[in-house]
Amino acid sequence: MHILIVNWRDLDHHYGGGAEQYLLGLARICVAQGHQVSWICGQGRGQSAYEEVEGIKFYRRGGKFSVYPWSWWSYLRLKDKPDVIADSENGIPFFMPIISRVPVLLMIHHVHTDVWKRECGPFLAMFGSWVERRVMPKVYAKNWVSTISKSSEDMVRELFPKNPIHIIYPSIDVPCRVGQRSERPELFFIGRLQNYKSVDVLLRVMHRLKQYDCTLNIAGQGRDEARLKALCDDLELKNVNFLGFISDEQKIEMMRKAWLFLNPSSMEGWGITNIEANACGVSVLGADVPGTRDSVKDGESGWLLPHGDVDAWALKVEELITHPEKLDAQAEICLAWAEQFTWEVSATKFIKLFDDLIT
Repeated sequence: MHILIVNWRDLDHHYGGGAEQYLLGLARICVAQGHQVSWICGQGRGQSAYEEVEGIKFYRRGGKFSVYPWSWWSYLRLKDKPDVIADSENGIPFFMPIISRVPVLLMIHHVHTDVWKRECGPFLAMFGSWVERRVMPKVYAKNWVSTISKSSEDMVRELFPKNPIHIIYPSIDVPCRVGQRSERPELFFIGRLQNYKSVDVLLRVMHRLKQYDCTLNIAGQGRDEARLKALCDDLELKNVNFLGFISDEQKIEMMRKAWLFLNPSSMEGWGITNIEANACGVSVLGADVPGTRDSVKDGESGWLLPHGDVDAWALKVEELITHPEKLDAQAEICLAWAEQFTWEVSATKFIKLFDDLIT
């Protein structure tokens, strides 16, 4: 079977993130099981227009917005047309059913209603919300839809009340093993530095905990970076490190020595970094929002706290860095939770959906 993935980016893109990691994990297993996989996406800094990596053929053209017309152009030029298409929506889908008659699976990581309002100007927010909530349901009225968590399924169901909706949970590549915690408390965040990720909450927490010898490491890039660094200066924080882009190896190294992994985001489709931290035996503090409340088992693999409540977050961090035995007690529970999520299980369901669509 020839599977075509159409997505905003790939994982090697300088802004690649959780959605790209998810799709790549599925694609690798598809290739390993003998399927052909092609991937159409935007072209990031230093990326070639065509490349074959790990048996996956990447076709890259276009930027943030131009990737949409370029994706159609790239598809129409494919000599070897796919049997099925995974149309991955990141706020705006690629509307592949308009130009292709092969079965199309619409993949929605999370509904972007609140993200449009927080990340975009009034016109773009109104346009994006209109496309997602009005246009997309009409174009994909007859298509199957997949998403990545129960919370996301509930939100997707509002847009697609009659479509078949399937959950394919994300998985991880991180070996499940407890690391050596740093001598002094270190907190870790990794993700896109965008407003909806609410990283400013963590900076305000660090300001409340200035009396403690505690470090916050922030990995990732994004357009909110300048604002966050300015806030860090305003709060006179000396124990916050902005690491920028880091490799997967560095990410795991940072997770294994962290005391806590922090995810204050206002919403997630799932929160795959939460599971990666658990695979390192590290507990997660996450905002009690859709997606995160699926990937964090409150009181077991971590704790869920009110989104944006700096006082609640500061009190919980203070409690845990002064009583690390509470973190020790959760380490094995974290590992057991993370071990359930394998790409083999997720990809088997992914492939079966396509088999059912074709037949």
